[in-house]
This record gives sequence, C-alpha cells and structure tokens, in this order.
Amino acid sequence: MRGRSRYDRCGEKALLRGGNERVMWLSTGNDGMPEFEKIAKTGANAVRIVWLTEESAADLDRAITNALSQKLIPIVELHDATGKWDLLPSLVDCWTRIGCRRGDKKHQQNLLVNIGDEVADPAWEAGYKDAITRMRAAGIEVPLVIDASKWGQNIDQLQAVGPALVAHDPNILLSVHMWWIDGSAAAITRELDESVALDLPFIVGEFAHHAAYECSEHPFDHKTLLAKSVELEVGWLAWSWGAAENGDCQDDGPFDMTTDGTSAGLTGWGREVALTDPNSIKNTSVRPRSIETGSCR
Repeated sequence: MRGRSRYDRCGEKALLRGGNERVMWLSTGNDGMPEFEKIAKTGANAVRIVWLTEESAADLDRAITNALSQKLIPIVELHDATGKWDLLPSLVDCWTRIGCRRGDKKHQQNLLVNIGDEVADPAWEAGYKDAITRMRAAGIEVPLVIDASKWGQNIDQLQAVGPALVAHDPNILLSVHMWWIDGSAAAITRELDESVALDLPFIVGEFAHHAAYECSEHPFDHKTLLAKSVELEVGWLAWSWGAAENGDCQDDGPFDMTTDGTSAGLTGWGREVALTDPNSIKNTSVRPRSIETGSCR
C-alpha cells in the first residue's frame, strides 16, 4: 500500500474491479470453475472468494490457483462470523494455522486476505488491531482487508478509527459494504469524498442495486458509485455473480448479477455494472502486468 492506493509486487497501481462469488455454495464444487472464467470474460481484474474455516487447505489452494489462471486478483474472505464478533478470534486461528495458510504462503505475491465478513462490535478497533498483530506475527505478509461493522455498512466508523488502524499497520484495506437505507447519489458522493479526503485505503467490498433490508424499497444508485469510483480511484466488488443464488431479496430484486452464472446471463443492474455502463468493469478495469503475464516485464 502507498497512501490510499494498492500497488502490486511490480509497483503498478492495482485498482480493484470485479465481483464476489459464493464459492462455497456452488453446485459445481468449491474450486471456482467455471465461474471464475465467466467473471473474467467481463474484463474483471479481481474476485472476492467466499470461504469457510472448515474447508481444506488443498481446496483453497485450488480456488486461488483457478482465480489466478483467469487473471483475477484473489481476495479470500471467511464467512463463518458474519455479524458475530465473538467468532473473530476463531477466524484468526484459522488464518494462522495451515488450514487457511497454505494459500497465503504459496500465492502471497498476488493474494489479499479479507479477515472476516462483516464481523461487528463496539470493540472493533481493538479487536482488529489484535487480529492484525497475531496474523503478522504468524508470518502473514499479504494485504489484509477489514470490513466495517454494522454488517459492513458503518463507513462513519471507518472514517473515525480507520486512521488508527492504518497507523498500526499500513498494509491494510478498509472495506465498506454499501447496504445503506439511504443509497442516494448525494449520500454516496458525500461518503466517498469524505473517505478520500482522509486518505484512507479503502474499497467498496459489496454493493448491489438496493439495500438488503426491505430490498427494492431502498434503491442504491450504483451508477453514481461507478462514476465516483472512477473519479476518485476507488476499488469495488459487486455482490454477487450469481452462480450460487442469493437468498436475500430473491422475490424482490435479486442481488444476483446473472441468471445462470455466465456472462451471457447478465441482466439488469448486473449487466450495467459488468458491461454497459460507461464506468463498468468492461470499460474501466485494468489488469496489472503481474497478473496478466505473471512477470514484471
């Protein structure tokens, strides 16, 4: 990391553009194929891989390897403790033992580790400082992604205590999940401007076309997010690709970007985010040379 921007091992700025895939619930298995291939066809340069602590190191290695084979920066997140602060130490336990670590040592030049999905508590700052310290002491050197509390939504918290976490360890990315009741252009613009003014290294780790609560009653202006992210050089990952169907809002504007997990199956907001909007993945994603060729030359 340099300031609020992530650079790859060759010193090239890497602005994340891609999506999430619920790899653990794919009917085809948990190695990410052929889903990663389909995501890569949009021009994406990154994929956030939903994982669980109980899965094997060998399976995680295969999923990461498959993402890299499709020229996607792999971001592995553990989903066991979503909304459950008391389970954060168990996630760190996993990352510091071989069950999770095989992937981070083998692929550390290209990998990002999202410690846990939406782990939330008033003790967020102290808890994550401890988690970072434990993981670094275990030899984990990759950039660490840290979700905001309140189901990932609390960007005010990131702005308030994010600088202290960055001072504790500059090789981190703060991630906000924009499941906001107020998903207006004004709210998105205000919060992104404030975060950039603080020079915070952050990404939008999850978003769709409306909130997760009461669904379509609370639309999210994803087109403003796409445009502001280009202007401010903010990375983002849409939720989610859809080869493994989301249960949330299934009868009221599904979060799935696709109907069948293929690029041909992109519909509605997913098609806009991936292909047709002027600021879509297709039109703004750049793959670092290190990911594209495996070399800095």
